[in-house]
Amino acid sequence: MLWTSSVVLCKNIEQHHHNLHELVICIKGSVNIYINDELHKLSAGHSAFIPVQYPHSICIDSQAETKLLFACIDPPSFDTLSNPTNRLFLNTLSKGEFLINNGHLSTDDSSQEILKIANEIKATSSATSPLHASLKENLYLRLLLIHVSNAGYEQKTTAQSSLRMTKAQNWIHENYAMDITLEMVANQVNISRSHFARQFRQHTGFSVIEYLLKVRCDAVAKILASSNTDITEVAFATGFSNLSHFYRHFKRRYGITPGAFRQMVKHQGTTLAAELIE
Repeated sequence: MLWTSSVVLCKNIEQHHHNLHELVICIKGSVNIYINDELHKLSAGHSAFIPVQYPHSICIDSQAETKLLFACIDPPSFDTLSNPTNRLFLNTLSKGEFLINNGHLSTDDSSQEILKIANEIKATSSATSPLHASLKENLYLRLLLIHVSNAGYEQKTTAQSSLRMTKAQNWIHENYAMDITLEMVANQVNISRSHFARQFRQHTGFSVIEYLLKVRCDAVAKILASSNTDITEVAFATGFSNLSHFYRHFKRRYGITPGAFRQMVKHQGTTLAAELIE
């Protein structure tokens, strides 16, 4: 069920909640919306998405005429709007993130686009045929996606992704001697393996396994440069379980064998080793 109504707001709307997701578009004027007792200001071309059961109230902000469009949809119908492309965005909205679009991120063009679609919804026939219902749903979905974009979804998720990937890198550096798998690292940041693998490569330029091998080889190099510990012992202590595998990756990383690396450090000093490890 998708229900829409355009109103000229003449008085405040007291705090309430309901069993529908509600998208509020400010068409004219401005209002203050309290969602979970937090104040948010809406002006023309901006929107608020209020999930099911979120208490909210609306207060007129000025003496000028205030016009709002309310678009409400029940959770089952909201779920039918979801497809593989937009599912992540809609799920994020329904969980209470990005309640208000951010005026600092909105542009005049995006605000005008919101107003244009809102007016199209107002002008949509009240007929209940499947065709008219589909047209209205598509307009509503466009509003939701513009709302998410203007609310800073990409900026916030990029920052969150960077923090998660840094956390994953730190965990690898602390636990590289373990028998680490992609799934183990993904679990540290609570995202799926495939999603994590893609984000990690974008963030570091390496796959998880490539990065782990790099960290292990660097750990080996530091030990070789600062001790006389047997090379085989060093390899096993840093997480390598196969010596031929270890020698191959160390030489790929440093261009020489572990033994040659140790001899080079002895003759040229630890400063050179530190530069190579960097």
